[in-house]
Amino acid sequence: MRDPARVLRARPFTLVVCVSCQSATDQVLDELRRAVRDCPHGVLISTGCLRKVLDCAGRRGLHAVVQPCTADRSPAGAAVRLGPLTTEADAAAVGAWLRAGMPDDGTLPIRLRAAPGPQHVAHLNWGRTV
Repeated sequence: MRDPARVLRARPFTLVVCVSCQSATDQVLDELRRAVRDCPHGVLISTGCLRKVLDCAGRRGLHAVVQPCTADRSPAGAAVRLGPLTTEADAAAVGAWLRAGMPDDGTLPIRLRAAPGPQHVAHLNWGRTV
C-alpha cells in the first residue's frame, strides 16, 4: 500500500534562496535545508539577489522562490515567491508546506508570500486579453 505522505513529499521542486542580502539568521536557512533534505526530489539553490522577481529591497529577512517541477527539473507549475522569512517559525511553516507537496489550500500563510519585484509586475498581464 502506498504511503500518502511519502507521495506528497515526492513532489519535485526547486527552491531558490537569496543569500546575498539576507538579514535572517542561519537557523532560518538551516530549517529550509532540513525541509529540502526530507523531500527526495527537492533541490535548494542559493543565489544572489532576486530583486528582479521579488520585492525584497529594504525588507529584513530571507527571500526565496519555489518552482514545482518534474523529476528532470522541467517546470510543472507556477513559481511561488516567499518572504520575508524572519524567524525559524516562518521557515518551519514553509518547510511543512514543502513537505506536504505545496498544496494550494491555505496552509502557507499569506504573510509568507512575497510580492513580485517591480521589474516583474509589468509583465504579469502582458499579452492577456480579458
